Amino acid sequence: MARPLDSNVNAAIENAALTLLREQGFARMTMEAIASTAGVGKPAIYRRFRDKAQLVSAVIAAQLPLLDPPDLGDTRAELWQAVEQGFPPDGPAYVGLIGGLIAEQTRHPELIEAFRRSVLLPRRAVAKALIERGQERGDIQRDLDPEAAVDLFAGPFLARVFAGAETGPRWRKRAFGLWWNFIRERHVQ
Repeated sequence: MARPLDSNVNAAIENAALTLLREQGFARMTMEAIASTAGVGKPAIYRRFRDKAQLVSAVIAAQLPLLDPPDLGDTRAELWQAVEQGFPPDGPAYVGLIGGLIAEQTRHPELIEAFRRSVLLPRRAVAKALIERGQERGDIQRDLDPEAAVDLFAGPFLARVFAGAETGPRWRKRAFGLWWNFIRERHVQ
């Protein structure tokens, strides 16, 4: 019977991969460097991850917790909770990671696809479902495309990161208020 994998080793490997990914990018980062930085042998990495792409996908997915806001009976509160849970605390660092994946998409399309499949698309689906539920409740304009509504909030976040502007809690609260006022049904306060 195989013994369970040590969670401390898991964390060391993932932290090392994240550090090297930020410092060197995917192409220059090696499994040898990850093992050395983590203080483990390469076999410890390969027991956990098939290859560098799978490791990086797991590391990026771990940067954001699962997005699963409960049904609070209050669309605005549910959407705000999704924003609080769903946006990374350090926008520039997170967008930098994603930018690295985009830069590698020609040589390693599996990276961006893994990110889309395991992180981006499930999160967008949750946000879209919250908007659709709000439309069913009559809280959000029924003729508004839910996917476009998601883009209307995510786009300014990305634009501000690229511009070097603040995207922390104060901005998020203001941006959410503006966005809510745009998408809400007019009879809803």
